Amino acid sequence: MVTFDDGLSETAQPTTAVVETDVLIVGSGPAGASAALFLSTLGVRNTMITKYRWTANTPRAHIPNQRTMEIFRDMGIEDRVLADATPHHLMGDTVFCTAIAGEEIGRILTWGTQPARRADYELASPSLPCDIPQTYLEPTLVRAATVRGTQTRFSTEYLGHTQDDDGVNVRVLDRFSGTEYTIRARYLIGADGARSQVAADIDLPYEGRMDIAGSMNITFTADLSELCGHRPSVLYWVIRPGADVGGIGAGLVRMVRPWNEWLIVWGYDIEQGPPEVTDEDA
Repeated sequence: MVTFDDGLSETAQPTTAVVETDVLIVGSGPAGASAALFLSTLGVRNTMITKYRWTANTPRAHIPNQRTMEIFRDMGIEDRVLADATPHHLMGDTVFCTAIAGEEIGRILTWGTQPARRADYELASPSLPCDIPQTYLEPTLVRAATVRGTQTRFSTEYLGHTQDDDGVNVRVLDRFSGTEYTIRARYLIGADGARSQVAADIDLPYEGRMDIAGSMNITFTADLSELCGHRPSVLYWVIRPGADVGGIGAGLVRMVRPWNEWLIVWGYDIEQGPPEVTDEDA
């Protein structure tokens, strides 16, 4: 029987100058934690580090598609993911409105271009999409990977690496103790986000450009079931003529948990800097 507990990270300090592993994963988000889970499931020795003391503290990405749910099914964690998720039948359509309690302007259907398309999704896979923010998904992935063998170290920051014919030496910092040490790995996976330091260190080329728009995010809790229970959706685009935050005139209200946890997203022109928003403005 497999049991889960909260003792996910190794607390003992390294006793040698070099810690060895087969694969070192930098980053414990969906990509890094999934890589760790796959490797541990296959019996490959791996270590996962993150400079943060725990997993994501904001909702971020939240809808795994059918292929992703199939992978969770193969990994034996689909039921646990679904237990923390908003089921697909509550995901609803993407609604365009003047306010959560205001006029509905239109909607984009969840299941393709017409309701009959839903059958195509159900026939295509034993798994359906769901809604699970990263704040709920990441702990499940990290827990499953660690239980299966991943050495998970939080508050451990990647500093740099040097590569040779046989592997990689990675310098890391234990942010709790201030101790630097080296992890020797056969392979290094950089899963440390869009501003990856690992990618920068190997001069990985990117196409396009970053920082083309800004995004302001506000999380809040409020029971809005009376306003949206009759038209459930995970995404409400609010279009308000005359709104001038960022000059866009449209904002997004996203359901984090039905129907009492929410996220407001509003874009702004980064050339003008982030808007000053008081609590009263929000």
